[in-house]
Amino acid sequence: MSIEKDARRLAAIVAADMVGYSRLMEFDEAGTITRQKAINDDLINPKVKEFGGRIVKTTGDGALIEFPSAVNAVLCAVAVQREMADRESAIPKDLRISYRIGINLGDIIQDGDDIFGDGVNVASRLEGLAEPGGINISDAVFNNVKGKLDLGFADLGLQKVKNLSEPISTFKVLLDPDDIGKIVKSKTTRPELARNVLAAFAVIVLIASGGYFALDRFTTRGSGEKKLLILPVTAENADSKLFADAATENLIVNFARLKGLTIVPRRISMEYKGINVSPEDLSEDLGVRYILDGSAKLQDDRVLLSARLRDARAYGDGVVWEETAIGEPTQLFDLLATLKQNAAGAMKVKLNSTERKILEAKPTESVEAYLAFARADRFLNSKEFTEVGDALQLFEEAIRLDPEFVDAQLGYARANFEVWRGSYNTIRHSLDSLKITEDILNKVLESDPSNPLAISLRVRVMIQNLNRAKALATARAAVFNNPDEPSLRNILGVSLLASGIYDGALDEFADYEARAPRLNAGEKSDLAWNYLRLGDHEKALSLLNSIPEQELKEQHYRNLAEAHFLGGNIEIAKANIAKFMKSNVWLNLMWMKPWFEIYSDPGVYENYATTMIGVGLPEWPYNFDKGRENDRVLHDDLMDLFSGKYKEMHGTDPFGAPYSEVRKFDGTIAMSFAWMNGIDMTGTWYIKNDQFCHRVLATHQGREECNNVYIDRANSTESIKFISNVYSFGVFNSEFRRVAD
Repeated sequence: MSIEKDARRLAAIVAADMVGYSRLMEFDEAGTITRQKAINDDLINPKVKEFGGRIVKTTGDGALIEFPSAVNAVLCAVAVQREMADRESAIPKDLRISYRIGINLGDIIQDGDDIFGDGVNVASRLEGLAEPGGINISDAVFNNVKGKLDLGFADLGLQKVKNLSEPISTFKVLLDPDDIGKIVKSKTTRPELARNVLAAFAVIVLIASGGYFALDRFTTRGSGEKKLLILPVTAENADSKLFADAATENLIVNFARLKGLTIVPRRISMEYKGINVSPEDLSEDLGVRYILDGSAKLQDDRVLLSARLRDARAYGDGVVWEETAIGEPTQLFDLLATLKQNAAGAMKVKLNSTERKILEAKPTESVEAYLAFARADRFLNSKEFTEVGDALQLFEEAIRLDPEFVDAQLGYARANFEVWRGSYNTIRHSLDSLKITEDILNKVLESDPSNPLAISLRVRVMIQNLNRAKALATARAAVFNNPDEPSLRNILGVSLLASGIYDGALDEFADYEARAPRLNAGEKSDLAWNYLRLGDHEKALSLLNSIPEQELKEQHYRNLAEAHFLGGNIEIAKANIAKFMKSNVWLNLMWMKPWFEIYSDPGVYENYATTMIGVGLPEWPYNFDKGRENDRVLHDDLMDLFSGKYKEMHGTDPFGAPYSEVRKFDGTIAMSFAWMNGIDMTGTWYIKNDQFCHRVLATHQGREECNNVYIDRANSTESIKFISNVYSFGVFNSEFRRVAD
């Protein structure tokens, strides 16, 4: 391509990019496109025209704009960002459209309608450094506009960016009117300035003593947030692989719990396995400040575990700490405890007592057992019904490898509790799961009566068995004996909520959040559920919105639907319940109703029912009741139908599998499902008003469930009646054949 001399000129270049474009498009593609078009038509295009600019090109999520004046470029960007903040203020934070903007004054090359050159590249890099809703400018723009505009500026210092050999001197535009006239040093650069002064002094001392140190190690680009990328630990030989994998899991799981640190999600960390990563290789969107990597080597019956922490924003190798720990193979977690605490110290992460215990923990001496446990724990914390069975098998494997592994025992108890509480009989007979849970709790508490996780789980069993008073007394005693343990504060809040003591529950949940380490996605979902029961949908939504999008599971969508509905965001609520129902097409309000018996206040369920019907959750499976009111079988006909006059003939259950049933006149029932491997689900049955009712011990802890019964009048005769009995988990279709008058 040939470029004429007069095609090169000076211009102010604005690069703008929408924040979270892919996430918004995935959530609501049509709505996002419509809103984006309105913003372009109503705001961006008119403002660019007003300030004499030209839109060079647009992409799906951004734009490149040129202005003949740096002053006009900044004024246009400020007007857009301020109006965007007002325009989107009524929209939930996670669904707002916002832009990052970077502005540079530099040489450009024009080719037709397009522009190229370093001036464009710098603007693009400045945009990548900007905060959502923010504007970053180069020093050339700053020098051109300072003193001319009613704005303030923060000096962010030199910023090293990808694909540019020299750092960019960067300024942030302060949009708050109270900052007019201010030119301040960014607070994030001051500690680094002090460090650089000390570093320079250290260099002088080292040189004077004959030593040598690389000066550029201490030249940084500003501190930024403490965001950590943990790279998979490298195995130095084949025998070291299990040690490297266990170390990787432990580092990711433990550092993810620290409130003073944000880590890159495990999924992204694992993508770098086997890759030698330098800071320049990382996407700017990750926002990484620190990189932690290391290696494991098994040699002469000793484990050598090395770790290195690098500052991704420093020049040179950026190493701020490195250490090697050596010990017996059974001491891997002792070695990790030391390295984790020293790495946290190097990042200046403040630890509370709970977080320190997490880093110091030595769960087992078996590397294989730990790996099985870590995978099981991930499955269980996902809150996915389909992953509970995987968790059970892995916990069993961990216990087989180390029978004294208490965390694995309690994880296995938790998984079995979820099977029993959720009536997941397709995974394991729920009554068997209850026995396993109680046996483990008895064993753990016999050897460690104050174990907080075991106590918490025992209280949950009491609540499910409707022993609210005993549960509350047990939880209060546990907190009295161990007031600083966050899990006990949480279970006390759950107990108070079940007993209808709402102010006390709110206090305990607040205490739990303050004392707890960073909550994982499952814990946030559980706490959001409790806040929703307490009527605090804003707090619930805040918790749910803090869960990374890639970690959202079906149960999160159900809670999001409720929280958004209560906040008045009806369409967003319906979109979330639609996502939930994709994997739960049969789910309905009647299936959930018995779970609410743990609450002493019936209003808790009534409020939930009103909300969930409002968002679109069916009251009965598949909305079977809709349009069939005239086909309901009422009390007298129910009594006749379920008397000795008819014999009921079943073929399949609601899921299409073979099914049979023995229902006796003494009020007992035995339900035989093919997937239960010959184990009957037993209970009692009776007619109550206009419904067929039953209590099955393996479902909903034996609580009452009453169903509507319908008749196919068009095909039924006096001798054969075609009946649909609508259970909460599906519709049983059967034939009632007359056998007596």
